[in-house]
Amino acid sequence: MKKVALLVIVALVFALMLGRWMAVDSGYVLVIRDDFSLDTTLGFVILMALLASVALVVLTLLGNAAWNALEPMRATRRWKKQVAARRLRSGFLQLVDGELDKAERLLVAAGEDGDWPMLAWLLAAETAQEQDNVEASQRYLENAGSDHRGRLVAGLMKARFALDDGYPDQAREELKVLADMAPRNKRILRTYAQVLESQRDWPALCDLMPRLKRAFGEGESRRERRAWLALLQETARKPGFNDADSRREELRKLWKNVPVQLKNDPAMIARYAGFLAQLGGGKGALNLVREKLDQEWDDRLPPVLEAIDDVSPDDLLQVLERWLAERPGNAAVLITSGRVALKARLWGKAQGFFEAAANSSQSATALAELSRLYQALGDSSKAMKTFERRLAQLEGQLPALPMPDKAL
Repeated sequence: MKKVALLVIVALVFALMLGRWMAVDSGYVLVIRDDFSLDTTLGFVILMALLASVALVVLTLLGNAAWNALEPMRATRRWKKQVAARRLRSGFLQLVDGELDKAERLLVAAGEDGDWPMLAWLLAAETAQEQDNVEASQRYLENAGSDHRGRLVAGLMKARFALDDGYPDQAREELKVLADMAPRNKRILRTYAQVLESQRDWPALCDLMPRLKRAFGEGESRRERRAWLALLQETARKPGFNDADSRREELRKLWKNVPVQLKNDPAMIARYAGFLAQLGGGKGALNLVREKLDQEWDDRLPPVLEAIDDVSPDDLLQVLERWLAERPGNAAVLITSGRVALKARLWGKAQGFFEAAANSSQSATALAELSRLYQALGDSSKAMKTFERRLAQLEGQLPALPMPDKAL
C-alpha cells in the first residue's frame, strides 16, 4: 500500500512538472508521410502516448484473464479444485453427522484432487479409525505425512490411534521420533510423557523431564517429583541384585543424578534415606537426615531412623531425645523413639514414648503400638482400654449409618 501511494505521488509530481513545462511552450509536432500530414502540439502527442500505454496494459490484462477462463486445461483444473473443495466441506459435515462411510468417500476424493490434501487425508484417517479400518487409516495418514507440514500431526494421530487400540509400544516409538523431530512441540512432549508414565518407564521419563520443564515450566514439577520418587524405589528394589551392597551403590549413583531442587525435598530425602538404611547404609542415612533437619524441620524425616540397623539403638535414642528436647510432644519423634526403644529392648522406655505420643496427639499409630506393647507385657486390661480408645477415634471418622438395636 505504501509503494502504491508513493508511485501515485511521483506520478502527480511528474504530471505537474510536465504541465508547467507545456504551459510555457506547448511545442510543435509535424508528421508527414506521403500525402498524409499531422500538425499538432507536443503536449497532445504525449497525452495520446500515455493513453495508448494505459489501453495496452488494460487490454493485456483482459486478454490474459479471458485466456485463463477459456483455456481447457486450466478450466478443467479449476473445476476439479472447486469440486474437491465442495467434497471436503461435505465430507467434514458427514463426519460430524456420523455418516462415516459417505464421509470417507468424499474426503478421499478431496485428498486426491483438492487444494487441501493434508486436511482431507487427516479427516479421512479419523473417519476410517472410527470404522475400525486400521489399514485404511494408516494409509491415509501416510498420505498426509508425505507433506512435510503434515508429518507431525499425522504422526501424532498415529500415536493416538495406537493408544486407543491398545498398542502403547507403537505409540511410544512414534512419539519418540516426533519428539526428536520437534523438541519444542508441547503436545508431542506431553503425550510422550503420559505414555512413559503409563508404562512406568521412570528412567526414560526422568531423562525427558528437562525438555518438559523447558516447554511447560514449573507446571511439570509434580510429574518430575513423582518420576524420581518411583525411580528411587525401583532402583532400591531392582531384581537381579543378590546383595544389598550392589543395590546400595546403584542407589547412590542414582542420587547424584537427582535434580538439585529435589535433593532438598523432604519427601525425596526421606525416601532415599529410608532405602539407604534398609540396604545397610544407616550411617549415611542418619547423617543425611540430621543435616536436613538442622536446616529445616519436617516430620517425615525422623521415621527414617526406624529402618537403621547398622547404628546402635542407644546412639539413635540419643539423637531422638535431643530432638524431643527441642520439640517436646512431637508425635513423629515420640513414635520413632518408641520403636527404636523396642529394638533396644527397653520396654518401659518404649511404653513411655508411646503413651506420651498417644496423650499429646491421639495418634492412631501411637495407640496401636501402645495396645500391642501392653498385650505383649501381659497387661490385657490396659491393652483393651487402649484399643477402645483407638476404636472411639475411628468411630468419629465413620459415616452415620443405621445400626441394629441391642434389645433385638
